[in-house]
Amino acid sequence: MMPYYSLVIKMKRKVKALIALPFVLILLAMVAFQGSKAAGESGSLVLYDSAKIGVVEKELTFKLKAGINEVPLEEIEGLKIAEITLKPVDEGAEVLGIVSQGFNVKNVFEANIGENVEVKLKSGETISGKFLGYKDGKITIQGDGYYLIDPQEVAYFKASKLNGERKAKTYAVINAKEEGEYKFKLIYRVANIGWGSRYKLYLGDKAFLQGYVLIDNPTNKSFEDVDVLLVSGNVQFYQPPVYFRDMMAKAEAEVPAPVKPMEPQKLEAFYLYKLGIIDVNPFEKKLIPYVSQESEFKREYLYESYPYTQQGDVYEIISLKTDKVLPAGIVEIYKEMEGKNVLIGEQWIDHTPKGDTLRLKLGKDIDLKGETKILEQKNYERSTYYKVEISVENFGNETKEIIIRHYKWRGRILSSSESPIEETANYVEFKVTVKPGEKESVTFEYEVSY
Repeated sequence: MMPYYSLVIKMKRKVKALIALPFVLILLAMVAFQGSKAAGESGSLVLYDSAKIGVVEKELTFKLKAGINEVPLEEIEGLKIAEITLKPVDEGAEVLGIVSQGFNVKNVFEANIGENVEVKLKSGETISGKFLGYKDGKITIQGDGYYLIDPQEVAYFKASKLNGERKAKTYAVINAKEEGEYKFKLIYRVANIGWGSRYKLYLGDKAFLQGYVLIDNPTNKSFEDVDVLLVSGNVQFYQPPVYFRDMMAKAEAEVPAPVKPMEPQKLEAFYLYKLGIIDVNPFEKKLIPYVSQESEFKREYLYESYPYTQQGDVYEIISLKTDKVLPAGIVEIYKEMEGKNVLIGEQWIDHTPKGDTLRLKLGKDIDLKGETKILEQKNYERSTYYKVEISVENFGNETKEIIIRHYKWRGRILSSSESPIEETANYVEFKVTVKPGEKESVTFEYEVSY
């Protein structure tokens, strides 16, 4: 057998030779584990209302030896290493790569066929039951259901014959010029965590609107004392189709936070809300009040029209001006009746700019009927032309004012028989007054460019 000191010398020579090679993966497989540990500081957590993704950024300090170091990154265990960034803040250190190393699942699993086991997935879900073996390359467990699990999704596998856990390992390979402490920025994504908006509108003499941030963390990841930033808008993330079923009951805790965010800041095509420093715990939901306004409101009637021929209902609505930007979300509408707040409706609203008119439906008006007719449509290579006639008929005994909203989706109005009262990128609105037994119409033209 080769003497120990000769083996060490040979290994050192191999490592020196490999450093000169461009193939970093070879180097990653050969470096010696140094047992370094990271000292963590609080960082930031960015959440999106357009995707269930959280982006974490924090500063870490590593105590490194001179040369090649293998530094454990336990907090990113089970995450996709392609979405992890570790970059030096101080000079003298170079990140050679990040490794996610699994374990030999076949030997571990085969020893426990027929035994009761517990499997924890990288998503944080835990499955318990009798291990039945493999089927189509997947782990088969019979518990409260029948589960087929991809071995690559396993964070640990616990069974009586192992007397404990077998964990995967994630670490960074860092080359330091000399021994000392070095600071790094760690940026990574956590899937399935996100935020949304929920509103409660109370109707009395005035309208009182209370908006809440709903943070949902269904993962096993914990974020303590993080500066939470909320991004509202359609951020484009590539997401392959995912099919899953909920295998764990998540506890829901609606906990108000003592901090309130600042006014939203415009960031490119998005809005950024600074929620402040809070804790986001594993398997937790938080409902945090963040915006409120009291304002006058009007009762009106609304007919919604689309670029195809149709007949439709007219709804009684309330209209109010927004004091702040409102991210998309669900609005619960309450009416004060005999000293009690009674839920009378619920509606989804799109992202609404500050100063815009928010219109919320209360119910159908059976005396009013609307109709949309496409009088002409021309399709060109990069655009489509529409000529539309919209009419509203009043079968009741009272004169009523009706808002006609036509969804034109980036269309540009060319001409109209009535002047619009409001126009956005997605819709145009007209107002008509209809007497009992009569019908009023609006005709207009617009073009949608592609």
